[in-house]
Amino acid sequence: MAIVFDGPVTPDTLTAFVREVPTPANYVLNQLLPDRYFDKNTVDVTELTRTNRAAKFRAYDGRIHRTERDGLEIRSVKLPPVSTMNGIGELERLNLEAARQNGGSNAAVINAIYDDAAILTGEIQTRMELARGDVLTDGKFTLAGENGLYLEADFGVPGNHIVSAGTVWSTTASATVIADITAWVDVYVATNGFRPGGMAISNKVLGYMLRNAEVRTLAGSLAGTPGIVSRAALDQVLDTFGLPPILFVYDTQVDVDGTSTRVLPENKVLFVPPNPSDLGYTAWGVTATALELVNAAKVDFSFEQAPGIVGVVIKDGPPFREETFVDAVGMPVLANPKRLLVAGVF
Repeated sequence: MAIVFDGPVTPDTLTAFVREVPTPANYVLNQLLPDRYFDKNTVDVTELTRTNRAAKFRAYDGRIHRTERDGLEIRSVKLPPVSTMNGIGELERLNLEAARQNGGSNAAVINAIYDDAAILTGEIQTRMELARGDVLTDGKFTLAGENGLYLEADFGVPGNHIVSAGTVWSTTASATVIADITAWVDVYVATNGFRPGGMAISNKVLGYMLRNAEVRTLAGSLAGTPGIVSRAALDQVLDTFGLPPILFVYDTQVDVDGTSTRVLPENKVLFVPPNPSDLGYTAWGVTATALELVNAAKVDFSFEQAPGIVGVVIKDGPPFREETFVDAVGMPVLANPKRLLVAGVF
C-alpha cells in the first residue's frame, strides 16, 4: 500500500483540506476537552495535589513553622491511532473516463476525492466526540476490543466524585433536586477549594428538573405552586441557592455500526470547573502517515505540521485500487480529574 504523491490531489493539499473540515455544531464536548497538538504520541499527565494550608502564628524569636510541599504525580499516557478509509469506486470510473479522453479534465476526480475525505474526516470527529463522552462519564477512556484493541486509561476521578441521587429524579414528586446538587457541590468544594462552574445535562434530566416538586415550590409565588416551571425560573432557583448554572443540554447521538448511540448517558449530570477547559484536553499526536509525508520530500510538509489529522490517497494491489485514507492519533485526556464530578440521577 503506497501513498499517491503525484495524483490530482497531493497529500499535503488533502491534509490541509481535512484539517479545515468543520466540526459538527452539536459536537460541543470539545468545549470541555479542547484540541491540543503534540509532536509525540505520549502525553504526560501531571496531577498536583494542592492543599490550602495555613501559616502558623509564632512567638517573637520563636520557631518558624515549616510547611509541607504539595504532592506531584506524573503519568505517561500513550495515544492510540484512529483511522478510516473508503474504496473509491466512483473515482475508478472517473479515472477510466479521463483515460478515454486522453487525460482530459480531472475536476470530477478531484471532487470525488474531496467528498470522500470530508466524509471520512467526519467519522474521525464523531469517534473522538464519542471518546470524550466516554471519558466524561466515568473518568476513564476504555476500548473493549474495538478493532482488536483493548485499552483503559483511568485518569483517577475520586471515588466520591462518582455519585448517585438518593431518590431518582424521575420521581418528580419526592426527589430532592436542589438538596442533591447542594450536597454534590459541597463535595466538589471540599476537594477543589472552589465551586463548579456549571452543569451539563440531557433534555430528559432538564424535564425532570422543571417538573420537580421541590423546584416548583421554591419557584412558587403568591399565585401558588406551578405544575411546571420555565427554564428561566429554574435558572433563577439555581442562582438563588448559589448553585452552578446549566452550561448546555446535550443529547447528541451518532451511528455506531448501524445503531444510534448516545455520546453521553441520558441519566448523567456533569459538574465541571469554572473554566471548563481546565478539566483537560483532546490530545492529537503524530501519525505514521504524517511521518511518511515528512520523510518523503515529495511534498511541502514539515515535522512542525505533522501533529493532527492527515488525509492521503493510497494505492494498493494488484488488483490495483485507489482509496482515500484519513488517519489520526489521539484521545481525550483528563488533566485535572478532581475537577469532574458525575452524578447519576435516574
